[in-house]
Amino acid sequence: RALRGIPGWRLALGLVLTAASYGLLPGYDALACRYLALPLGYSQIALASFVGYAFSHNVGASFLGGGAVRYRLYSSWGLGAADIATIVAFNGITFWLGFLLLTGAAFLLEPGAAFAATAWPAGVEPALGALCIVLVLGYVGWSAVRRTPLRWRSIELRVPPLGLTLAQLALSTLDWALAASVLWALLPAAPTLGFPGFLAAFLAAQVAGLASHLPGGLGVFEGVILVTLGP
Repeated sequence: RALRGIPGWRLALGLVLTAASYGLLPGYDALACRYLALPLGYSQIALASFVGYAFSHNVGASFLGGGAVRYRLYSSWGLGAADIATIVAFNGITFWLGFLLLTGAAFLLEPGAAFAATAWPAGVEPALGALCIVLVLGYVGWSAVRRTPLRWRSIELRVPPLGLTLAQLALSTLDWALAASVLWALLPAAPTLGFPGFLAAFLAAQVAGLASHLPGGLGVFEGVILVTLGP
């Protein structure tokens, strides 16, 4: 009865947003390969990225699942372990950049909306939001200013150029926003809850689900959503 109560246009919108979110996944590896200047075709990059993220998002143990798939595919195309590890690390940075930006914006725009049931002290959410924004700005500023690589013993890390950093931020932000919009499109209207407040709850639930290493964060994601949006 609950499923039949969801309007058809909302279900269709949820499917479109899901497809759009999955369609962005190859962009992560494409940016990483651009950072490393690797001579791979887009079809190869898209295959490794899409399959890797499909496993990590849905099977659980995200680093192991996605990393293993990438190693299997990229190594068969002649990439060494160092390049593959760099791709995985670069993707991780890209993934969390958008998370930090959206978390910061959500906490600043609609503080208290998502975590009313947890009774956080006043001012905690804006402070956390500001910290998230500062971390993102620090990374962008570091990319804009620093030109020499970071070196530690035999390891050298090139700082991505500003254009690539902004592409990382745009891709990840849009990816997280689309993923959240899928559930937002299916929820009943709530006059007291705007999208920023819902987004804060969604991002917190995503982190809890990822930390659980359960397939799709099953049960953990839903539990956090119910607690944070309970009122």
